[in-house]
Amino acid sequence: MADGFTTEAYLDLLDAADEGGYDFLTVADYLATAPEDRPERFLVLRHDVDRKVGNAARMARLEADRGVEATYYVRTGTFDPEFVHTLEALGHEVGYHYEDYVRADGDLDDAHDRFARHLRLFRRHCDVETVCMHGNPLSPHDNRDMWTVPGAPEFAGYGLLGEAYLSMDFVDVTYFSDTGRTWRDGALKIKDHTVGDSAKAVSAGETAELAALLRAGAVERGCLLVHPERWADSVPELLVERSKDGAINAVKRGLRLVRTPSPPSSTS
Repeated sequence: MADGFTTEAYLDLLDAADEGGYDFLTVADYLATAPEDRPERFLVLRHDVDRKVGNAARMARLEADRGVEATYYVRTGTFDPEFVHTLEALGHEVGYHYEDYVRADGDLDDAHDRFARHLRLFRRHCDVETVCMHGNPLSPHDNRDMWTVPGAPEFAGYGLLGEAYLSMDFVDVTYFSDTGRTWRDGALKIKDHTVGDSAKAVSAGETAELAALLRAGAVERGCLLVHPERWADSVPELLVERSKDGAINAVKRGLRLVRTPSPPSSTS
């Protein structure tokens, strides 16, 4: 399976981080620890469980076998008590992958009513210390806005340490995401971008390139977003996911064209 998004490639990525001397942190670990008390070299490992809970459970077990702890953000559509119990038993953090502002069509009060109700549901079965927005490229709304618009509640009011995009220092921490089936930033990451981030000193497109950077210790402090459904464990699964990502990327490129203003026409 010659592809950068296979289970084999992911295990190599974990091995590369180990060889590069990185400590792994959950998002809660990062937010709960003062900057001076964090490891000198670390990776915050985060997973958004958008679909395919079985893939996430498999990935969680592989990480636990290597002593790696990660954060798994679970949507209401992928939430299952047995699943989140398994994640916590393996030593991972479970968080809420919220999309309430989009579902409320930008109504702040409705969004927080939904958020509070869903958070209570999650907390009946697992600890939730951090949350992370789900990015819907088809919506004009950004779920993060439910925390940043005037009059928005604060995370502390929900007993939360913070939000994975909004509460981390992405000037200090280099962010890599597999959204769009590439680790490189660009047009395919419509909503999956950090707030207040700086230009990267290093970048990678393929998983092998990212693994090489980690082996060389080229990133002092990083955050990796890995979507478990993207990482295939068989050839049929690989072909399906590759085709699915290709179709989604085509839609994203179309949205970019539609939303990008045309330059003014010249008259002469």
